[in-house]
Amino acid sequence: MSQNERKYLLDAFDSNWIAPLGPHVDGFEKEMAEYLGVKHAAALSSGSGALHLALKIAGIKEGDKVLCPSLTFAATANVIMYEKAQPIFVDSDPNTWVVDLNALEKAIVEHKPKAFIPVDLYGQSCDYDAILNVCNQHNVIVIEDAAEALGSTYQGKKLGNFGEMGILSFNGNKIMTTSGGGMLVSDNE
Repeated sequence: MSQNERKYLLDAFDSNWIAPLGPHVDGFEKEMAEYLGVKHAAALSSGSGALHLALKIAGIKEGDKVLCPSLTFAATANVIMYEKAQPIFVDSDPNTWVVDLNALEKAIVEHKPKAFIPVDLYGQSCDYDAILNVCNQHNVIVIEDAAEALGSTYQGKKLGNFGEMGILSFNGNKIMTTSGGGMLVSDNE
């Protein structure tokens, strides 16, 4: 542990704000929102928790159809099922590993989903110009899963900025870790 890390650790103890919130978490949310270029950020217990909250905010309920890529972490589909909604898996492009745009459009026309969760897998960005175009045409809410893409960009804009909401993860295997936790980000308060 460096001296700077030790200073922050002792500051947390001295301020008596160990958990669950406090000035350090507030500062982290503010700095992350500024870094991403969004208006709001809320730290949560996990990226899965952020994704689940995003579905609740989007009004996803029992029987709704929600699209997600076939190549993703289980949490992407699990949170859909938490709301008793139906996950519809969309094929991924074998060259990019993110959602196949032709398959996405076919799935939207066939299933008429309420929402779509594109996943920026391993830091690889989805094609948000195409995704937002087709989703906006069909009134499909976009919730960006950027859990594995903190710092990556699309068209010069940091990932997590696309759609109604974005989510990040800070689990131990992510690009930036807090050992756990996640964040929901949006321009919509």
